[in-house]
Amino acid sequence: MIRGNQDAFLALYESHYQSLFSYGFSLSADREMIKDCIQEMFMEIWKTRTRLNHKVKNIRSYLFTWLRRNIFHELSRLNSEKNKQSLFESSLSNILPYEDLLIAFQQNEVDKSNLQSSLKNLSRGQMEVIRLKFFENLSYIEIAEKTSLSMRTVYNLIYEALGNLRRSMNLLSIKNQV
Repeated sequence: MIRGNQDAFLALYESHYQSLFSYGFSLSADREMIKDCIQEMFMEIWKTRTRLNHKVKNIRSYLFTWLRRNIFHELSRLNSEKNKQSLFESSLSNILPYEDLLIAFQQNEVDKSNLQSSLKNLSRGQMEVIRLKFFENLSYIEIAEKTSLSMRTVYNLIYEALGNLRRSMNLLSIKNQV
């Protein structure tokens, strides 16, 4: 990517976009601003690719830090000068729980309510692996290492959790139609 390979740049964008969006949404609920900040960040990466630090080992952390700075800069720009500091401090301490993020992604109120009810039916272990897989974007191996579970158990928990969510959402959807 640093040498101008557009395919490598596109792969970087595609592999990190969703996790960047989720992270950005945890800092601000303004979806369009988050999308704009991510787009601007990747445009800047492409423009300055030859001057970027070639020794970066953790690209994900590098991108998250860059995005966080872009978001805070944009939030500061949108707010008056006197509110900048309090906005920054409250943003750092006011990260939304991932259940709220899931619910916020739903388009209508019935789906939001159904998802909220469905999430309450998951076990703690299922909630944890769902969070690690879909919000921290960890691989199955990383989840197994982080939770001290076998990889098979991680697969099973995620499979069961998604199945439970699907069944619960379907049942609630049917109840709401009746």
